[in-house]
Amino acid sequence: MGTVINQNLYTMDQVFKFMGGFFKGLTQLLISFAALAVLAEVVFGAEMFPGMTVVSNITDLISELGNGGFVGLVALLVLWSILDRK
Repeated sequence: MGTVINQNLYTMDQVFKFMGGFFKGLTQLLISFAALAVLAEVVFGAEMFPGMTVVSNITDLISELGNGGFVGLVALLVLWSILDRK
């Protein structure tokens, strides 16, 4: 009985490690796409994705967080902690 429980915990540990690695990789990929979109918009002056200007969306997000006061500061700290995980 104890062996079965230990096997299940080991399997769940592997699942959580896999999912954590997957989401970390996905986050890094999306950040890379965002950086590429900003670079393309700055260099070429064109939208990388039709109908979406990345630079204005980022400035709007920063503006909204700045206008949010304490709640904006907390949201910024949460975003920072998510993106700064290693």
